[in-house]
Amino acid sequence: MKIKMLKIASMCFLPLLMLTGCGNQQSTSMVNDLSFSLDEIKKITISYDDENISFFEGVNENLIIKEYMSKDKESYHANVTQENNEIKVSEGGKPFSKKNFNRYIKVYLPASYSEDLKITTTNGNIDLSDVSLDISSIRIDSTSGEIKINEMTATDIHLSSTHGKMELGNIIGDNIKIETTNGNVSCKSIEGNVAYTSTSGKAEFLSAKGSGTYKANNSGKLKVNYEEVTGDLSLYNKNDNIDLTIPSTLDFDFKATTKNGSVDTNFQGSISVKGRTTSGTIGDNPTVAIKVETKNGNIKVTR
Repeated sequence: MKIKMLKIASMCFLPLLMLTGCGNQQSTSMVNDLSFSLDEIKKITISYDDENISFFEGVNENLIIKEYMSKDKESYHANVTQENNEIKVSEGGKPFSKKNFNRYIKVYLPASYSEDLKITTTNGNIDLSDVSLDISSIRIDSTSGEIKINEMTATDIHLSSTHGKMELGNIIGDNIKIETTNGNVSCKSIEGNVAYTSTSGKAEFLSAKGSGTYKANNSGKLKVNYEEVTGDLSLYNKNDNIDLTIPSTLDFDFKATTKNGSVDTNFQGSISVKGRTTSGTIGDNPTVAIKVETKNGNIKVTR
């Protein structure tokens, strides 16, 4: 009889566990809906900690921010300041025990907004895969969260992550700065003057136009495919490989150096090899310089 009662209790308790997420998660709902006029606004700053932030195209000309939480309390709502033509929105408080507290943010940004934007998180993901931005400047910083971008055009672009990966779509800018520590970077296309630095993350740029400096200070494969080169290129990888593709019609001055690797090219020209250094001029009218260097990695340059 006791065994039968235990079975019945277990059958009743199992659905309850499923509804409550095994007791570790709480359902969320929208608890705070903010709306801002963007008249005369020159900068928007959005800063959170553990929360995921997702961007969507605005339904009107106002900036709308919606906060979803598993527990509603006035002190948990966003802190907002608006002064000097800038809107600043940052996270509110949290329960002392954050174990069962969940919060995420949805931002609805009008397509007409063309000024400055800054977004920061610590552990939260930043998702701009559902919007196309054409603004003056943007800065995105995350420690462990992932960064996803669909289409972005800006004069100045600065993207940084410590451990989180970056999934980039089409990026266009005059000055593009990408910094990672251990996070990997994948980019569909990039156009502009690129300054990429990493410690251990690998990077792949499927299509590139413009000029750039790429530096991997420790390890992580570096692969860049340039369809158009308008300025000098410099690529450095301390302990991993470099794979660079450049246009077949490009004329350039070339230098590749490795300490404990190999240099592999498929082009002909006034090339000399001295020890681990390959240098020379490719074509009759070189317009740019290409420099590639590794310490303990192989170099492959394909024209």
